[in-house]
Amino acid sequence: MLRVLAALFAIGALSAGDVDARGSRRARPSAGTELGLAELSWPDSTRSAAVRTATKVYGKPAGKGSRLGKLAKGTRVAWTHIVATRDRCQAWMQIEPRGWVCVKDLTPSSAPPAATLVPDHIVALTELKELRGIIPAGARPYASLGAIRRGRPSRKLKGWTLVREPGPTVVVAGITYVKTEHGYLVDQAVEVRRPSTFTGIDLTVAPPLVWPFAWITPRHKDAAVSVHATPATDAVAVRTLVRRDLVAVLETRDRFARIGVDEWVGLAELRVARLTGRPRGVAADERWIDVDLDEQVLVAYQGDAPVYATLISGGRGRSTPTGIHRIAKKISRTRLKAPDVSLGTWDMPDVPFSMRFRKYYAVHGAYWHDSFGKPRSQGCLNLSPRDARFIFEWSYPQVPAGWLDARDYAGGTPIRIRNRRDPEPAWADYDSEPPPSVPLRDLEE
Repeated sequence: MLRVLAALFAIGALSAGDVDARGSRRARPSAGTELGLAELSWPDSTRSAAVRTATKVYGKPAGKGSRLGKLAKGTRVAWTHIVATRDRCQAWMQIEPRGWVCVKDLTPSSAPPAATLVPDHIVALTELKELRGIIPAGARPYASLGAIRRGRPSRKLKGWTLVREPGPTVVVAGITYVKTEHGYLVDQAVEVRRPSTFTGIDLTVAPPLVWPFAWITPRHKDAAVSVHATPATDAVAVRTLVRRDLVAVLETRDRFARIGVDEWVGLAELRVARLTGRPRGVAADERWIDVDLDEQVLVAYQGDAPVYATLISGGRGRSTPTGIHRIAKKISRTRLKAPDVSLGTWDMPDVPFSMRFRKYYAVHGAYWHDSFGKPRSQGCLNLSPRDARFIFEWSYPQVPAGWLDARDYAGGTPIRIRNRRDPEPAWADYDSEPPPSVPLRDLEE
């Protein structure tokens, strides 16, 4: 604490002028003057700057230039320059790998730089750990044990809520309550779920034998899909397949696909991944993403080479707009709330690996369902947590370790969203208005 106060005092002293050993005031450093540790009263043993609280990173000192992102609390960063400024911060630090941060938001540390990509409880979503903490809409927490005894709950929780780490339980009048960051909740209201185990295909490691190929996607999750000897529903069934089996699509005929010698499956029970050409405006070696809303399939490309393919859950009806955008904002975890323009209501905390490409719309991980391959959302593109993490780390703008988010409206990875009605969509602005939404439906499996 004393070290922090000393640092803040020293920075504040820059505004009034420093006092030398004889008690004479020295001139305040002019804006842009290079500063050292001594001017900040930071010890010579300082090896990194620790982030005191989540703080914004800018392209230029004094909060000028575009906002590049935000550093997470506790991250320790290295720096290249410190300059004096005439704003409230008095000094700004140029950090690695990029950007400028107000020195008042930092404190000296003798430990080396250190950071993690995302918090452990978000990474846990990709490791198939149980989530004991999904609370259905309408649950009413109690602020204290006294509130429980008085029968006075707090306001209802809107949408579905994730409890990060449920705490100890207490029993009041024969009812068990669990302590959470929202207050005490009836233990039975806190559900146990496991994030989806589904993972797409890394095509650089295991490319398919043929294109196109498809995932088996039955109308009902646990149903088997019959493989027929001819392209007809009343043909002899030669074998069965189960959900998310992979098959080759050798030809299509009469709403069937041939997947082998005398083996046919109905197209309605397939989600087909097809190669497609690079859209205009995407460089020959650039990373980009193609989303086929009809098939609910995403394929990521490096130039003309596919590198990853997976299933998505897009918006019901026409709630996901077609178009070509660039990923503008990437956030390791975020809270998604229904905007005023929506006809539905939702409030989803700790949504992992969000990649916003258009106002109100993002590609993001979904820990609350396993319906990938079928429309499910209110307009966003849902991925399994593991798939979302892959695309998040692969795409641009890159989010450095220790950052909560990163922004780049001009250089982010292009994403094309198309369907049969609009097979070659045009480029669209980030601020484009959304199409009509659809009412929220239950988040059933």
